[in-house]
This record gives sequence, structure tokens and C-alpha cells, in this order.
Amino acid sequence: MFSFNRRRILDRGFLTTAILLIMAGCRHKPELDGNAIENQIIKEADIRRAFPDLQLLKEILTDVNCADSALLGKKIVLADEYHSKDTTEILLIPFQPNGKNYQSSAYSNINGRYILINPEYILDFTRKYSLNADSSFRPVLELMLLHEVGHFLLRKNGYFDKLNGTGIKLGQQRSDSEPEFMTMVKKIELSADSLAIDMVKRKLTSKTQPCLNIAMSVQLIIPGMQFMISGRRMIDRFGESNIQFLHDPSNDHPNLELRVIFMNYFLNPNDGLKQMIDDYIYERTVAPVHRQEFDPKIFNEQEKD
Repeated sequence: MFSFNRRRILDRGFLTTAILLIMAGCRHKPELDGNAIENQIIKEADIRRAFPDLQLLKEILTDVNCADSALLGKKIVLADEYHSKDTTEILLIPFQPNGKNYQSSAYSNINGRYILINPEYILDFTRKYSLNADSSFRPVLELMLLHEVGHFLLRKNGYFDKLNGTGIKLGQQRSDSEPEFMTMVKKIELSADSLAIDMVKRKLTSKTQPCLNIAMSVQLIIPGMQFMISGRRMIDRFGESNIQFLHDPSNDHPNLELRVIFMNYFLNPNDGLKQMIDDYIYERTVAPVHRQEFDPKIFNEQEKD
């Protein structure tokens, strides 16, 4: 009898051990393959990896992951920490374009679960449109990453900014009688902006230092960015009869000034900012149609018809 019970105990112990081993195997961390995935994406996109200060980037990711953790349920990591089979991870690839006539700040690929971000482009932007480039680069980069997180929350891919020539462009002049409507892709970009600001506002009362750091730093730079962008527009168009908001430079992104004003409004709602937004929408959609009645080119074409 003793022998029988002992055998049952041994058999049960063997089965328990086997089950534990199977469970441990199921919990085994997926293969670390971030570098291979990154190399493949870089090759297909015809770009090159570039970020001079990886330690700074890792610190920035700590802040961003703290700010978005409650909403997104994922974390952004660099290639040396990325597992493609782990669906809670998003791969971040800092890059530079290979072509001189191509610029983009960032791009999100939802299905591929990766974000491309161009630090050099963002630094150039920060130098032009912030009060202090040295102190503003980090929060501007964090804001742009939160915008990309917004695309993941929306489940909508981002769009590449394609500009001819070099440098950052606010917009371009077009006919005052040419309406410019808010396309669906432009609305997606504004929605991603609003989600980025929502994440910032949620963390302004946080007791976790990284979360509080990113919220306060982003909160401080946005009004300054609006001031600098509006000021540059007025200087660039000094002496002109019309110094209204610039037009959108592409079909897939609203002009930069409007986006920053929207973000400032989401962060600090007030009647003055709302009026600026309403004026922009009116000037770009309704007013141009009314002005067509007095546009000689359009009037002549109508006469011919």
C-alpha cells in the first residue's frame, strides 16, 4: 500500500513539474529582434538611422511612456529592447532622410507597430519656432512623440510631410478666392494633436516625476511656439495689406500656425484663441467663395461659359 501511494505521489509530482515547465515556456519572453526589424524598415523606407544622444532619447521615452501608459497600454522602445511578437511594444526609429529634397518630422505605422522620428528636422524646427532651442528641443520632441501616440489611439496612420527644398515652411500664398477645406486627413492630424494635449493635461497633477516633468515642460513651450510662429508670419509679410494666417502647404497637414493655436486652445481654452480659430476657418472656407464674385479671372471664365 505504501508503495502504491508513493508511486501516485511521484506520478503527480512528475505531472506538476511538466505543467510548470510548459507554463514557463509559454511565459518565455519573445525573441529580441528589434535590430533586424529596424534594418528592414530603414532599407524599405530608404532612410538612415540617426540620433547623436541615445541616452537623451531613452530619458525622453521614459517620460512619454509615463504620460501615455494609462490610455495606450503600450510602451515605446528602441530597437535593442524591441520584440516584434510582443504586442505591448512600439518600435521607435530615429532617422534622417537620404534625399536632400525630402523632409518629415515623424510618421506612425499602426499595423507595423513602429514610429519614425526625424530629430534633425525637429531640432531645425525648434531653433526657428521656440524661445530657446537648447531648453525646448526635448519638450518639442516629447510633444511630437505624444502626437504619434495619438495616431495609435486613433488607430490611424500618420502621414509624411513632403516638402520641396530644405528647411521648415509655415505655408504658402495662394489666391484669396481659392477655398481651402479641412480634409479628413487634416482632421486626423488635429485629432492626434488634441490627444497629445489631453495626455499632457491628465499628468499635470501627477505625483510621478517623469509624468509631471513632461506635462509641465510641454505646457510651457506651446504658448511660446504660438508667439514665435505668429511673429515670424508678421515679419515675413511685413508691409502687405493682408497678414492673415498662411495657407496649408499640403493636402494632408493643416498649416503649422493653426495646429499650434489649436493645441494652445486645448491646453488653455479662452475666447481669444477660439476667435482666432473661427477666423481661420472662415477665411479659408467661406470668405474665398464670396470673393470669387470679384475675382477677374473667375469672372471672365464665367462670362465665356
